[in-house]
Amino acid sequence: MFRFVFALSALVAATTPAALAATIQLKEAIAEALHSSPVVQRSEAALDESRWRRVESYSGFLPTLSASYNYLLAKKYVFTDINFGATPVSVPGIIPTSNLTLTGTLPLFDGLASTHRYWSAQGLERASENDLEWTRFQTEREVILAYYRALSAKVLREVADQNLKTLLDHQRDVQLFKKAGISTNFDILRVDVQVSEARSEVMNAADNEVIARNRLAETLGREPEVFADRELQGQLPVLPPDLLAHATDLNQYAGRKDLAALQLRSESLSDQEASASRYWVPRVALFGQYQLYNNRNDEAFATDPYRGAYNVGLSLNWNLFDGMASIARSRESVAARAQAERGLDSARLHARQDLETWKRKFAYFGSVYRSRVEDVQKSTESVRLAREGTRVGSRTNTDMLDAEGELFRARAGAINSQIGAIEALINLELASGKKLYDFN
Repeated sequence: MFRFVFALSALVAATTPAALAATIQLKEAIAEALHSSPVVQRSEAALDESRWRRVESYSGFLPTLSASYNYLLAKKYVFTDINFGATPVSVPGIIPTSNLTLTGTLPLFDGLASTHRYWSAQGLERASENDLEWTRFQTEREVILAYYRALSAKVLREVADQNLKTLLDHQRDVQLFKKAGISTNFDILRVDVQVSEARSEVMNAADNEVIARNRLAETLGREPEVFADRELQGQLPVLPPDLLAHATDLNQYAGRKDLAALQLRSESLSDQEASASRYWVPRVALFGQYQLYNNRNDEAFATDPYRGAYNVGLSLNWNLFDGMASIARSRESVAARAQAERGLDSARLHARQDLETWKRKFAYFGSVYRSRVEDVQKSTESVRLAREGTRVGSRTNTDMLDAEGELFRARAGAINSQIGAIEALINLELASGKKLYDFN
């Protein structure tokens, strides 16, 4: 009865939310990264900024309204002398003690500078949308690669642990055989060297696992300490060798949203350049002003003394010289557009090279993986034959060690080539901007 209760409590504890939260699958990792990654959040903030910048560009078309209130604490009137004949009269220029002013302005013409500024902001907004879409796609593929790297590091560490355990068993057997007079010092030294190398390999594999998990945590936007206890679920996928044969337009990179964003940013800078070049065009605006003023007494809140006044008119503002500021801004926009165009050209050239490079890498690692799988099968059979031969006395312990060493290297090679093919495929997806394989 006690054993039944203990087993039941263990089963309940294993299915609690805390226990389930200690594991993570690839889908969960991708969703978590898209939600908490600082890179994605920064791209979302950049999109929000570009949207408000577009709203800011409305100011070139919409009216502005401002209010001001002045109250004089002390004053001395300015007198104007008027000669009405023999006796001059000094008339004071009465200044309102309290003055509330409302001023409105409506832009009428600015040489289409506001129109180009709006088009530029609109282009930057579309570029930010493409940037966000590309950042999400890039983050998703980076999470997949980091997840499988951490998973492969875990498998390699388990393979190294198994190899060390096997060698330690051989070491104990050889020492016993030495006491029985069957083995020699040569056999003991040979096993000792292999055990020492296996221990170093275990340490290296453990370090690689920790590093891979930390990089995965960084990609997810998590601290390594928070992510340390979460167990990775799943297996490394075996990619079909004819995967690229079914991909269409693989030599094109038109689907890359980052290049589309660079193109839109270059076009928006052209509009910005056109807007900045309108500094020599006069600005025409309609303005109106209404005042409530009190120049009768010094009361601030009494309503009776206040009187109203207004004026409406047209204003023309022509910037003749502003210390080279407008000319400099115009030339800066020209240089910024040239930088964007050259950056776009460079990105396109780099994308073309990446396509060719990662296609070749994928084909190479796929071929190596198939060869390593065959090596694992052959090495497994070789270990079986060596074990049988050792049992009947036709093989030595050295033959057994060599066969098991070959099996360990074949397993490690298969895993490394498998993760190499995954890395090549993901980088090929990033180079083309297309999903070529559903890892989920």
